[in-house]
Amino acid sequence: MSNNYVGAGILNIITESLYDNPIVVFREYVQNSVDSIFKEDCQDDYEIKIWCDGNDLCFLDNGRGIDTQDFNDEMIKIGDSSKKKTRNLGYKGIGRLSGVPYCKKLTFINISNYASKELQYYSIDGTKYEQLKANGDDKGLGFTEMMGIIGTSFSQKEKEFTTSYEGKINRYKELLEKTNSGFLVVLEGISPVLSTTIESDNFFENLQWLLPVDFDQELYSAESGELFKEFTTKDDGSLPIISYCKISFNDVPIYRPIKKEMLRDYLCKNNFKYALGFHTFNRSKIAIDRKNIFTGIRIYIDNMLLCTEDELLRNLDNYGLLTHTLNGQLQSVRGIGAIIYITDKVNISANARRTFIEVTDTDSIEFLKLIAEFVNTIYDTRYALSYYMNAKDKHEQNAELVIKLKENALIHLKKLAKENIELPDDEPEITSFETLSVPEKKRMIKKNISQSIDIKLKNYLSQLNVFDLENSFEKFIEWLKNN
Repeated sequence: MSNNYVGAGILNIITESLYDNPIVVFREYVQNSVDSIFKEDCQDDYEIKIWCDGNDLCFLDNGRGIDTQDFNDEMIKIGDSSKKKTRNLGYKGIGRLSGVPYCKKLTFINISNYASKELQYYSIDGTKYEQLKANGDDKGLGFTEMMGIIGTSFSQKEKEFTTSYEGKINRYKELLEKTNSGFLVVLEGISPVLSTTIESDNFFENLQWLLPVDFDQELYSAESGELFKEFTTKDDGSLPIISYCKISFNDVPIYRPIKKEMLRDYLCKNNFKYALGFHTFNRSKIAIDRKNIFTGIRIYIDNMLLCTEDELLRNLDNYGLLTHTLNGQLQSVRGIGAIIYITDKVNISANARRTFIEVTDTDSIEFLKLIAEFVNTIYDTRYALSYYMNAKDKHEQNAELVIKLKENALIHLKKLAKENIELPDDEPEITSFETLSVPEKKRMIKKNISQSIDIKLKNYLSQLNVFDLENSFEKFIEWLKNN
């Protein structure tokens, strides 16, 4: 057996283990399109179109495609890619197979010359693959042998085959005419689980967070719009922190779903040595706002979503980097909105599932420690603010305590914002009890008595075992005298 032998079982491992979530189909095929587009010097003429055509799902870009002499080899090999992780979103050489478990047939069309209809086709028969597995006929096969059974190459000369794809290829004729090249992926007869994913209420929003798209244009005119320009605009020939493509789904343009009203009191830039980002938070209270979808932390690599706070904090907890409980930390980070972009792809890269980073060396651990420090600061700030606000509302008579808690809250706020910060200007001035007016003193005394009575009443009711409604008040007063 050759040292290069790879068993057919690898296909099952990849499709069932690495690509067990239907949304990855959109990530993987868009990644390949983006890599093709980013090879070009000017990307203004390039777009990615995603659409549903009956029970088919299609991905089309007008990038340069694959060199004709390399097409067939690219289609049948696995785990071998010419892409470089420092320059490309996808580089592991397996992403093209992500659609296999989600359709009856997966077809790739390389449009090397649109004007002269120079096209190359390669199809993987998903139905035949499932039958082979069900019958056990895949056992003992090598990967190349398997692809020889379920995969087929076609040329544009085979009219009967190519005619069935003409409508899909020509759907965006004007787009392909701009560059005279492109690449089309067709998932034919998509599975019920993929259909359900696409039909779900939050599907389009998920695409907005997932794919490498631009911010909504209104953010560039926001008060802090210069931050978004800094992240996305080339300056003096240098690359922006994040690159993006024009992508649409069923002809609806996709943008990151952040609106002006989702930005909180402060919008701050982060530097994590291996990554840059920004976060937004309120200065008086860090609490979950269920009406604001820009909550929590999202980490991106090449502007493609890598993970959210759920995956992030679970891993930080596993490495012992959280200072408090996992649930408490989750509730804290969901009180802000943050996006972090990995910029050092030499030392930090995605794991095979593209759900987190590869934690293999000191650089990746150091990066996680920097992120953990940020997460822990959010938690500390949340509770420092909470203690101060509660003390201000309930114990105004203890001016010294309130001032101390306020100072502590400001220390944490400044650490989170990495700049000087003030609490709301409209907060009431903290004064001692002695300086209050007579009505204010009466109000404070009333409040203090009420709080004390509430505590006493709870204690009284907890030990009550004889119930007399008519004389309940008198009995409570009598209990107070004795306790």
